[in-house]
Amino acid sequence: MSLQSVARTAGGALLAQAALHADLLGEAWLEEKARLRGMAMALLLGFACFLCALLGVGVLLLAIYWDTPMRVPAIAGLLVLYGLGTAIALRSLQRQSQRKNEALAASRDELTADLALLRGQL
Repeated sequence: MSLQSVARTAGGALLAQAALHADLLGEAWLEEKARLRGMAMALLLGFACFLCALLGVGVLLLAIYWDTPMRVPAIAGLLVLYGLGTAIALRSLQRQSQRKNEALAASRDELTADLALLRGQL
């Protein structure tokens, strides 16, 4: 088998493999983009709702309890409620950001396997 025929065969296989990798990377990128868009939308919506809830609940409770001895516990309850909401939002974002390691994992595994295969053939 001449070097030219080996190069021709390997070149065609290499081009086909590169096209497959490009397709795989394109699909992985679309998934990652959708995940990031979902995170951004959840963050914006959560932030807007959080601000509205902070203002509304705070004003309402302070208006109701202002002239009573329950003023201080009402303020403390608001702070606890706001802290709980913040913790839930942060936990959700943390879960989403931990999924970043899953992005492009199939592409990395496939590239590693193909490189090992090519090294074995050369």
